[in-house]
Amino acid sequence: MSDIKISFTGKPKIKTLTSADIVISAVIIVFILITVYTVFFNIEYKWDDFQDETALDIASNFIRFDKVGIDKIIEMLLSLINTLSLAFVTTITGFVTGIVFGLLSARNISNLYLSNLIRGTASLIRAVPTIIWVLIFVSGYGLSATTAVMGMFFHTLSFFIKSFAETFEEVDKGTIEALRASGSNWLQIVFGTILPSSLTKIISWIAIRSEINFGVAVVIGPAAGVPGTIGSLINNASRGGDYATQGFGVILVFLTAYIMEVTINNLRQKSIIN
Repeated sequence: MSDIKISFTGKPKIKTLTSADIVISAVIIVFILITVYTVFFNIEYKWDDFQDETALDIASNFIRFDKVGIDKIIEMLLSLINTLSLAFVTTITGFVTGIVFGLLSARNISNLYLSNLIRGTASLIRAVPTIIWVLIFVSGYGLSATTAVMGMFFHTLSFFIKSFAETFEEVDKGTIEALRASGSNWLQIVFGTILPSSLTKIISWIAIRSEINFGVAVVIGPAAGVPGTIGSLINNASRGGDYATQGFGVILVFLTAYIMEVTINNLRQKSIIN
């Protein structure tokens, strides 16, 4: 099946529809139909429960930071530090473990069967959302920062395994073969060419995962009931009608995410230049 179009030069341009194009188009149409059905027919909107006074109260107090007490500000800042700590600890532990398994699962420097085993296991872990892992550990070991880190760790580990393995496989095969021909062992190849050649992308993956983990650490507070996170305090303020404190917490999260984004981009640019 083909579709003839006229290009900007006036010449006919023939575009052939492949089976992949048809499948992608069908999937998009199905998703659109599901979305329309869900939004307009499946969701029960309770407009009668909507209160104009509450909406006006939120709008008028959301940025009234002068109403936020010093004790609330200190509590929010401490919870923000706790949230960042959860994100960074999870990222660091996931990175250290992930880079080892990433090397073992890179097909250009590892055994094929071992690589497939590690990749398959990582795919299974990654298929389970982070919040589910957190809930599994919370149900077994109770609510604490440790269980939150353990739950976030598994998804972070699987992310790094996949990302690092694909990055290591992009290293020039000729360089690896030359080192092997010269008698270099596996560790010499890893530290001599694999890691130095992949350093920029490794930094990028760490940066990306740090941002993801910060967002997850914010969400798991109200979602999984993990105490001490800024998400929990924002949720408690919302339920208690303290919309000024809620707005202050939201702005803190936004500013922190923005600062992280700018800092990470600067580090990535410097690593590329160097």
